Amino acid sequence: MIRGGFFRKTLLLVYGTVALFAALIVAIYTSVSPQLFARNKIDDLIPKGQIISGYIESTLRGEISTAYLVPLIGRSTSQWEATVWVVDSDGDTLIRTQQSDGRRVGRLPSRLAQAMLPAVLSGQIATHIGDQEDLTPGSSLRTLANSSGVLDGIAGHGEEDTSTEETLSGSIVAVAVPITFFGEVVGAVFMSQSMTEVMSGMQALSDAVTFSVLLIALLLLPVTLYFASRLSRPVADMRAVALTMAGGDRTVRADDKRSDEFGELGGALNYLSSELGSTISSLELERNRLKSLINGLSEGIIALDEHGETTLINPAVHHLLGIDPDADPRASAPQVLDMFDECLRTHDAVRRTIWQSQTALHISVSPLERQDGSLSGCVGILSDVTSAERLEQTRRDYVANVSHELRTPLTAMRALIEPLRDGLIKTEEQRQQTYNIVLRETMRLSRLVSDMLELSRLQSGKASLSRSVFAPRPLLDLIHETYSAYAEDYQQTFIYDVPDALPNVSGNPDRTQQVLVSLLDNALKYTPEGGTVTLRVADCGDVLRISVSDTGIGISREDLPHVFERFYKADKSHGGKGTGLGLAIAYEIMKNLGEEMSVESTLGQGSTFIFTLHTAK
Repeated sequence: MIRGGFFRKTLLLVYGTVALFAALIVAIYTSVSPQLFARNKIDDLIPKGQIISGYIESTLRGEISTAYLVPLIGRSTSQWEATVWVVDSDGDTLIRTQQSDGRRVGRLPSRLAQAMLPAVLSGQIATHIGDQEDLTPGSSLRTLANSSGVLDGIAGHGEEDTSTEETLSGSIVAVAVPITFFGEVVGAVFMSQSMTEVMSGMQALSDAVTFSVLLIALLLLPVTLYFASRLSRPVADMRAVALTMAGGDRTVRADDKRSDEFGELGGALNYLSSELGSTISSLELERNRLKSLINGLSEGIIALDEHGETTLINPAVHHLLGIDPDADPRASAPQVLDMFDECLRTHDAVRRTIWQSQTALHISVSPLERQDGSLSGCVGILSDVTSAERLEQTRRDYVANVSHELRTPLTAMRALIEPLRDGLIKTEEQRQQTYNIVLRETMRLSRLVSDMLELSRLQSGKASLSRSVFAPRPLLDLIHETYSAYAEDYQQTFIYDVPDALPNVSGNPDRTQQVLVSLLDNALKYTPEGGTVTLRVADCGDVLRISVSDTGIGISREDLPHVFERFYKADKSHGGKGTGLGLAIAYEIMKNLGEEMSVESTLGQGSTFIFTLHTAK
């Protein structure tokens, strides 16, 4: 196939060159030869016109009789190889030649006379090559004519002029020679011949050129075939070597022993094979490295071609989407793949955050373009932004909760202060009662702000939490004594289950007391009358596990993960009990002390809050 194609290309090159050369010869010959032939014809007609002009001048001088002149000029056009008109200074035809069949030629065309006669009457020889329509008429002949009547004697001996004006069609060659008599131009001799007659000898030359071109083409055919065969053989050999290399065998080598260009091409092909082997090995190494890198990313990466077929998907995608590695992502996560289809359809980047089960995924899909601007596919990155989304939601909830907690006491204080300002409270007893309510709400605001500042310091790590070794039993006994009285007020039972001998612990006694107070306050608030609150300590060796249990309303399974969040209240119907910051502060205290805090609860049965204290070593 290569050899045949090379043959065809070589033959087309050679014969195309010959054809182009022949076409150029014909084109140049066709465009130049008419002008050359016409110029030669003009050079031939001018002397003949001068001879006829001399005949007329001799007749005017009496040297030739008029009876002899008219038959001399009026013979067949073949005598002069052109049509001849003798005109006077007014442009009137006096003598004209005859056709070969005896018919007389018509009068000189007026357009030819108008264009050339003015120049002839001025003593010049006028010429024209081309169509009669290309002639530009001159001024009026009657204005330019001499009208001397010298040639009237010649015209009188001719036959009466009753013929119509001669019609010349196509390209012509025309010559006009002045007739002088004693230095004065008295008329003109016009001679004309069509270009068809002028170029009649050109056909033989065209046939000769055509025959020469065909002969050269036939002579070059065997030479072209011979050299094409020699040229195609090494090309075919190198093609076979290139195909073998493409098949994966990079040990094969082309013939580079030749001293011509094919030898250099063989050497270049061998060098290419060597470099290509090194490059492919490097690419395979880089591909493996890139594959390992992509597979090790925590972000998911999906790549699709322009037809929407998956070309790359790393293991993180299956983890983020929660699908089986063998499952089809398009069927398991159609919402995600729809973004890729949108990118392929619009050729624009698509960025969106969606929730896939309990995971917030930020997906960014970008189109991949080739160098010519066409789309080759798209690639998308899936990032787990669940923490960020929850943090943003927490921020919004925090602002809303703070606003809500501040609005309640402020509204109450405004409702009390406005009547005081307007003098609506008349008695001193009512004023004192109003002052007490305002003071209580103010203290509530103060506690809220203090709790918020305390929580902020704990979360930012700016709170001072020094650690020391202390005995936990005295602290627990004090708590028991205090909250036993509180439990009686609430008509509840307080159970104190603490071993007599407890090891010393490492921590902060004041902060530990604060945590216990917060947990016990919370237990008493959400336990109905007749319920039980239990403070229990278990010695687990390395740590003491301190738990506060109640038989209150309990916490639902959905609310358990949010118990230690700011302003969270499990009992939405009792929103007035506390600010919702106590458990959050207790959790942050234990976290900053390096301890653990957890909660166990069953809705309607009660809750148990547990934290640890490490024993002193």
